[in-house]
Amino acid sequence: MKPVKWPRNISQKCPLIWDDLASFLRYWEKSRTMKKVLIFSTLIIFVVVSCKKSDQASNESAGNPTGSVKFNVNKDVILQLVNAARTTGCTCGTTVMAPVTPVTWNDQLGKAAYDHSVDMKANTYFSHTALSGATPGQRITAAGYQWKSFGENIAMGYTTEQAVMAGWLNSEGHCKNIMNGGLKEMGVGREANYWTQVFATK
Repeated sequence: MKPVKWPRNISQKCPLIWDDLASFLRYWEKSRTMKKVLIFSTLIIFVVVSCKKSDQASNESAGNPTGSVKFNVNKDVILQLVNAARTTGCTCGTTVMAPVTPVTWNDQLGKAAYDHSVDMKANTYFSHTALSGATPGQRITAAGYQWKSFGENIAMGYTTEQAVMAGWLNSEGHCKNIMNGGLKEMGVGREANYWTQVFATK
């Protein structure tokens, strides 16, 4: 029988399985030869598969922070991208925009943004004005936010927060909304690849 190659660092990756294996080896020394081969081969498969499943679960958990998802958007990622631009400053078209204070997330603005994305997707249009005639300000008010000023960005076709932010920053008008220091709160909502970003202040 060929020597067994154990997965590297198996005792660290699968400590419970490794303890079971050690107990098994003590028993194995007392077993008959054919029984040894059959049971030992089965255990090898179980150990390797279990370690791979544990590694996969750990990687998926680290790469998909579902607790941060609001209105089909990872709010932590989009906030980080927006505030990185705001606190660093950037050039919107030909206009140099100085650094401004970060925005904070607001669920009412997120709801207004999400509802508009859903409506655009459901009714196959792309506009700041809904087919019903509702404007961004009316949608924000309907979500329960008493605004003094606001700005809205929309986008279509992007598949990630990083991609849609790059698109908005490369468009002068959208970029200026992002860099508007008078707007203190933000919400973003997505339906399929329809995106709406709403900034406002009370």
